[in-house]
Parts: sequence; C-alpha cells; structure tokens
Amino acid sequence: MARTITFQPSKALGDFIEGLIQTGGYNNQSEVVREGLRLLQEKSAKSKLQQLKNLIDEGENSGNPTTWDANSFLDKMKKKQHEKNI
Repeated sequence: MARTITFQPSKALGDFIEGLIQTGGYNNQSEVVREGLRLLQEKSAKSKLQQLKNLIDEGENSGNPTTWDANSFLDKMKKKQHEKNI
C-alpha cells in the first residue's frame, strides 16, 4: 500500500522542481519526485549489473578450472582439525 512521505527540499531543489513544473515537463511536485526516484532505481540496477559483470570477468580471468571433490575436501578439513586437537 502506498503511503505519504513528506520532505522539505532545500531552496535550490525546490526552485529546480518548480522550474521543471513551470516548463511543462511535469504536472506537479509528486511527478518530479517519482521520476527522480525511478532514475535512482535504474542507476542502482545498472550498478548491480556492472558488479555482476565484473565478477564474471574476474571468474573468467582467474585461470583454468580445477576439479573439486567434496570427500577429499572433507578429509583434508578433518585432518587439519585433528592436527589442531593434538
């Protein structure tokens, strides 16, 4: 459910919002704020997408894959734990 959120912009931001309305780009303050929030959502999504691309690149450039065997790994960890307890 949508709820009302109230905020007080600085004079500069208030003037900017009013200027956008006066030039006919928006009908009211709420439209301006909603558009700004949509742009922030897009920016955030692009940033997350870029992070994923960077991680993919990092993985692709990390070298050749190696075989991993769960049982061997567990045996190695058990051996380390046993050595710690001695």
